[in-house]
Amino acid sequence: MTIQIEKDKLIQFTNLVNECCAVMDDDYVAEWLTIPNPDLNMEPPIQLISDKVGTEKLYRLLYFIGIGEADL
Repeated sequence: MTIQIEKDKLIQFTNLVNECCAVMDDDYVAEWLTIPNPDLNMEPPIQLISDKVGTEKLYRLLYFIGIGEADL
């Protein structure tokens, strides 16, 4: 069961990285995920993927980045 949970987190992380690559330069994704973000109360995005609410905030922010309504 532990292996399944870790596998699910890996898939979730991979999906998040793919979404990031869709709205920003691939070379910037690792930096963006690890630096404090003012649109996320100065939390690094990587810290928000551990729960559903945080993940929803990340995908919402990525959506707004993609349509030009939020800055990187």
